[in-house]
Amino acid sequence: MISYKSKTLDNLAVVEAAERALDKTCITADEFQQIKTAYPVDLYTPNIYMRFGLFILTLVVVFFSFGLFCLLFMAGGEKAIAGLTLFFGACLYGAIEFMVNEKKHYKSGVDAALMWMSGAAVIGAAIVFTDTHISLSGISLLVLLLAMLFVLRFADVSMSIVAYLAFLTLLFSLFMHAGRMVIPFMLMGVSLVIYLLSRKLTTIHTYRHYTSCLKMIEILSLITLYLGGNYFVVREASNALFELDLKPGQSIPGAWIFWIFTVIIPPIYIFAGIRKKDSILIRTGLFLVAAIVFTIRSYHSVAPIEVAMTLGGIILIALAYGITRLLLPSRNGFTSEQTDDDKTDAIQLEAVIIAQSFNQQAPQGDQFNFGGGSGGGGGASGSY
Repeated sequence: MISYKSKTLDNLAVVEAAERALDKTCITADEFQQIKTAYPVDLYTPNIYMRFGLFILTLVVVFFSFGLFCLLFMAGGEKAIAGLTLFFGACLYGAIEFMVNEKKHYKSGVDAALMWMSGAAVIGAAIVFTDTHISLSGISLLVLLLAMLFVLRFADVSMSIVAYLAFLTLLFSLFMHAGRMVIPFMLMGVSLVIYLLSRKLTTIHTYRHYTSCLKMIEILSLITLYLGGNYFVVREASNALFELDLKPGQSIPGAWIFWIFTVIIPPIYIFAGIRKKDSILIRTGLFLVAAIVFTIRSYHSVAPIEVAMTLGGIILIALAYGITRLLLPSRNGFTSEQTDDDKTDAIQLEAVIIAQSFNQQAPQGDQFNFGGGSGGGGGASGSY
């Protein structure tokens, strides 16, 4: 499914683990070079500045090329331009496959630019072909399919975000007529299922190359699970989409349920993260504590905004300090210190060490030559 060679990505993971070990002085520079030689990686991955430059350069080249062709097809009208756009999107996808398989680009900036422009071209052509009458569910489905293609082929994290949001938008458009009380619980239920599924897939070896995408979806699903039950989001969205015409201070039906969700979900994340030793749950829970303060402050002005922000900051600092003290290295095998999050690093480094240990070839053939000998006594007169 993935466009890159699986062995190459495995070698890259080993080399990256070795780099971290080198930074921590766990191995020497010579040992690191031996590992790089034993696990070759032929992918082109420039530094962050080169990636940004290549991304911009690719955008400029493609836009100028597309503009030139548009001048040639302008006389054909909108349909001709739409057909050209669709053809251009297909060509851009072919360019991604070429750059990845032939030129070995991996997160180089070029592949990302081509990905975004290819998807935008196909979506733009679809909008023009339908005279902008395409439904929300239709455009969401198209975006979802394109984003999933890019995720499966290139394991792109940004496209996993697009795919997740497009999926939720598709569900929202389908459940739009089910009622305003159904949509929040639908969003929370779907988010929970996706979180559990993503967490399960990260433990399966077959999907190891999609770990970054799956972790991003974990974070997004935890956030949307909370937003689906957040009182501020539910009230304001219901007021805007269903024209409830709520007055200031007026609540939605069943408001107490969403107030409970607003206050209780972030602490549950933090508590579950500590118990499961899951940094994603802890960090997301701490981030959403600020959402609790914001929601309460929006409807219950118990203090000036400066005081509320100060109190909120104090609460967050106290929580962060308390969790940091709790997660000392000597407690429960879970630490607040900076460590490698990838649990496979230890396995990979162990494989490297074993491979390097057996790098010395054992003597073969007649190298084990113990020579001849003779023995006497007990009536023995010959030699052994």
